[in-house]
Amino acid sequence: MSVAPAITARCIAFMVFLWLSGCAGTGSGTYDPSPQGPGSARTPTGEALAPQSAMETIAIGKSTKADIAATLGKAIVVAFDSGNEVWAYRWVGADKTIRGATELVVLFDASGVASKVRLRPGYPPRD
Repeated sequence: MSVAPAITARCIAFMVFLWLSGCAGTGSGTYDPSPQGPGSARTPTGEALAPQSAMETIAIGKSTKADIAATLGKAIVVAFDSGNEVWAYRWVGADKTIRGATELVVLFDASGVASKVRLRPGYPPRD
């Protein structure tokens, strides 16, 4: 089996997730995650991490799910039949909406190693 179709399938799955995340992120519902709940990035000592700092802890091709969970805490997880997973962490925006939340998204390959990472800043409040 060629590696190219597997990589293409992963890329497509990741792009679909990002598209769906963008659609969900444009809503106006409030977003106020529990500091200990999934998706709220925390250091092992429980301190909040800034989005850019959290992203810088991830080494593409090296960081494993265990590494990232130990560093950032529980994530919002989307698992695919292929064995890939997408983990998301969110930071509440000034307007406390999902639309305003900054989001860090990590794609893991089937072996559990980070293969892509993306930081999406929150959208500005609507007038």
